[in-house]
Amino acid sequence: MKKFIILLVIIILIFFIYRAWNRGEMGNDLLPSPVTVTLATQNQSGETGQALLTEVDGQVKVVMNITDTPLGVAQPAHIHRGSCTTVGEVLYTLSPVTEGVSETTITATLLALKSSLPLAINVHKSVAEIGTYVACGDIAI
Repeated sequence: MKKFIILLVIIILIFFIYRAWNRGEMGNDLLPSPVTVTLATQNQSGETGQALLTEVDGQVKVVMNITDTPLGVAQPAHIHRGSCTTVGEVLYTLSPVTEGVSETTITATLLALKSSLPLAINVHKSVAEIGTYVACGDIAI
């Protein structure tokens, strides 16, 4: 009788686990959460904003919204190694910020970005003034 009860409990547990798995209730905590990066002004540009990093189908979509950008100027943007205080080499080129907006999909996962930390998102003044940063945010995953 004891073996029968144990077997019955195991069957019931397997049944509920199977149902939860098929409804997608298991494993959702493994999906990476979007990451928000605050972009602070640099070099007295007055430009501030946010970048939202969201993983979609194994790639990261980077959407930036920045206020007080100059009209008609494409501002180059990159994900650099290092931080805002110690900027390193470019790891990913992002679409230029135009009229305060940029959207880029990069071939990386959030886990890959996390393993490459420290990283920072930098926005440059213009192509002609690529050495001047106008906004930056450290990525924290």
